[in-house]
Amino acid sequence: MICALLIDPDDSPDFPGNSAEVMGRPLAAYPLLAAKGSSHALRLYAQTASPPVRRVAAQFGAVIIDPPASDAPHSEEALIAHGYRQISEDLKSEKTTPELLVILFANTGAISSELIDTGISALLDDPSHDSAATVSRYDRWNPRPAFREAADGGLKPYAACVPDAGAPWFPDWGAVVARPRLLDALKHDAAPLSYLGENIFALKQIGGGPVDRQWQVPKMEYWLKKQGVRDSPRPEPQPKPQPKPQKDRR
Repeated sequence: MICALLIDPDDSPDFPGNSAEVMGRPLAAYPLLAAKGSSHALRLYAQTASPPVRRVAAQFGAVIIDPPASDAPHSEEALIAHGYRQISEDLKSEKTTPELLVILFANTGAISSELIDTGISALLDDPSHDSAATVSRYDRWNPRPAFREAADGGLKPYAACVPDAGAPWFPDWGAVVARPRLLDALKHDAAPLSYLGENIFALKQIGGGPVDRQWQVPKMEYWLKKQGVRDSPRPEPQPKPQPKPQKDRR
């Protein structure tokens, strides 16, 4: 069975509990909407302790998983490993196993059902792919022109020795489609992005990325509207009933 798992990194400085709202919906609603529209993902899970994310996940029919029991911050890899093991145990009781896992992130809405299904199809068609991941092109983030601060406070080339290898494509945390062979081996203290493996199929898009700051909300709104997403309808404010006029007491 192909499942989708929403994790909630809860590391956005301006939005504790990832309570950001975009276009009249909680931010976490958008990856859930994308997963619900997938033709391949048959079951949706959400791992979070955040009340806003839990509410919207329940509205979309997700199975809620509690995060690892610890007050210390959890790495992305630890959250994925914990959620995947819970899903595996859940499916084992149904005498089945995860075929692929779609990993989604509660602090970004830059993902579509079409991209999810493209990634799933790529892995189903080619067993050599370890994963598929959404990436965005950010030429300004190329490490070759970057600087680092030296001990004397001056700036030194950060990676001048890095050869020019073409356009830089950065993971943008829209979605990852991963194989169980990677997730079975994933440890809580694994290196960042180790769940991607080595042979990664690129799901290219423009302007993806998590929403960590207030100023990124309009950017996310722009991205969603470019994909044809419409504002969530809100009820018109109703006038409050006015008290009946009192009779003249003069």
